Amino acid sequence: MDKNVWANIATGNKQSYSEAYIFYYKRLYNYGKKITNDIAMIEDAINEVFIMIWTNRQTLHKILSPQSYIFSSFRNNIIGKIKSAKVILLSQEEQPTEVDFSIDSIIIQREADLVLKQRMQKALRQLTNRQREAIFLRFYEGLSYTEIAAIMNISVKATYKIMARALGELKEIFSIPTVILATILKQFISAI
Repeated sequence: MDKNVWANIATGNKQSYSEAYIFYYKRLYNYGKKITNDIAMIEDAINEVFIMIWTNRQTLHKILSPQSYIFSSFRNNIIGKIKSAKVILLSQEEQPTEVDFSIDSIIIQREADLVLKQRMQKALRQLTNRQREAIFLRFYEGLSYTEIAAIMNISVKATYKIMARALGELKEIFSIPTVILATILKQFISAI
């Protein structure tokens, strides 16, 4: 999101506010799905973050990284909701939804993609929740390590450690170079 949009929100520009909401809604929704399956909770958290942004718009000029601010506000909001509602986070044992293709539409490439996706799902379930969260933020959202650290409320050094351990485990499972692993993660992480 353009910093001018953020500055315009600070001055009370409703059009810029609407643009920011549209820009971040799907991204926050996808991130929320990695934390909980409660759709209503995710949507409430998104709306509450944007209500807070609008309510406190006069102080937005103090925020250096709007993206990190929005993601960390959302994360804190939804985790607070989970704790207060005592909702159980996704467990590593939870099975992913099966992908169902009709016989007519199956082609060799799709079969290969499906097998790779299933292998990736299985491999990601072997990671800790924090490792999966960091992988999602890095490869799906494309955030920097500094932004991930701010969102997850940990140090940048801890972010590098979490990511290195996660990638190391995935690299060992797949027995492929990290560069190829990163490409696969970018391709399949949104569907996982």
